[in-house]
Amino acid sequence: MKLQQRFMLYTCLIVLISIFIGFICSNFIYNHVVKEQMNDRYLVIAEQLSKQIKEHEITLRASSDFLQTMSDLGYQIALVKEDGEMKMFGEPFKTKKWNDQMHALFEGEKAYNGIRSFRNSYLIMSHFANDIKNTVGTKIEIDGEEWGLFLRPNNISFFTEFHLIIFGFIFAVFVSSIIGILFMSRKVTQSLSELTSATQEMANHNFQYPLMINRKDEIGQLADRFRMMQQKLENTDQARKKFVNNVSHDFQSPLLNIRGYSELLNGEISSSEGKKYNHIIQTEAKRLSNLTKQLLILTSIDQGTYPTNKQIVRVDEQLHQVVHSMLWRIEEKGLEIKLDLQPVSVYADRTLLINVWENLIGNAIKYNKEFGEISIHCNENESEAVVTIRDTGIGIEQHTLEKIFERFYRVDQARNKEGMGLGLSIVQEVLSYHNASIEVESNEKEGTIFTTVFPKK
Repeated sequence: MKLQQRFMLYTCLIVLISIFIGFICSNFIYNHVVKEQMNDRYLVIAEQLSKQIKEHEITLRASSDFLQTMSDLGYQIALVKEDGEMKMFGEPFKTKKWNDQMHALFEGEKAYNGIRSFRNSYLIMSHFANDIKNTVGTKIEIDGEEWGLFLRPNNISFFTEFHLIIFGFIFAVFVSSIIGILFMSRKVTQSLSELTSATQEMANHNFQYPLMINRKDEIGQLADRFRMMQQKLENTDQARKKFVNNVSHDFQSPLLNIRGYSELLNGEISSSEGKKYNHIIQTEAKRLSNLTKQLLILTSIDQGTYPTNKQIVRVDEQLHQVVHSMLWRIEEKGLEIKLDLQPVSVYADRTLLINVWENLIGNAIKYNKEFGEISIHCNENESEAVVTIRDTGIGIEQHTLEKIFERFYRVDQARNKEGMGLGLSIVQEVLSYHNASIEVESNEKEGTIFTTVFPKK
């Protein structure tokens, strides 16, 4: 889950929990404070109505008109005789069943405090129960007959214009808060996304990536520290590349001298053991010489100082050339090679591209089984050129596939023959230099497939 989504989820959860806590608190206040006050207030109103009717000796018909007028002002009123006869004014009660406290009015009780004692549930929603028991009442005499006068506020008229205004206010605050939280979370996550992109670019050795975060808070401080780290890593990387470049240059001359004098000594040494040692010197000198050449190529591409010489190159001809130059190695191992090379042209550096094919085909030979097979296929369409090199060798373990393009990484001792773990790094760097890509598929003891894709544009 993304940070912004998580932030919004947590915000909604906090709002819901706050609403729940507020609901519990409002219920507590209603049941222990508000109900008492409401009961007393409406009981006073009921007693005043009873007093008015008694003082003015209003008839039952006139009382009915008077009570109907009162119901229009926002009350539910019921006149009830002890025998159960009932007259209702305003919205009728949905539940009309009496209880013992209501009967007590006709047995000498002065008042009925139903709002205070009504318990439909321990929730504020009991306030809206349309039940005759959820009222206050008093005894009244009309035309010489005893009636019980029961009263409560009308639920429909409870929502007045003022309540609508309050509801609109709360709704507007809620929506505005959600929009504000969404906007602020986007601002925060946008900065974090920029930091993530910058981190990814640094992982790809792009230390010049501009980090456009200018804030004065903790994220701004993090961005400032990140830029400091970026600058220091860039300086370290430049120093490392310069050191490797200088060392590689300095190594070339003495290595060439060692190889040259070793070849001269080969004719002067008569013993077989001496020739064996001399051959080892030549092999190791050649190996170090190849290593320094590869390091020079890598550092030149890294530093952008490689002399660009791009032109139209026939990939199929280069593949034929590399296979022909390695034919003796192929025959020595008894390998079968299959070529399906359609005419393919790309805009590239000829020397660098030859290095790619030498590394890939060389690995296909080196790590193949005896009497195995190598298949090389290339073709093109309007958008891209594709070269596939497949072998039937020892394969690569799945958990190491992501690391084979790292510099100086070697899978295991079985694959360390004469290599220094730079070949595939050079392949990837050269292809990136040409905006091309490479993919690898491999199964242990079955073989490996390298697929390179060049965009035609």
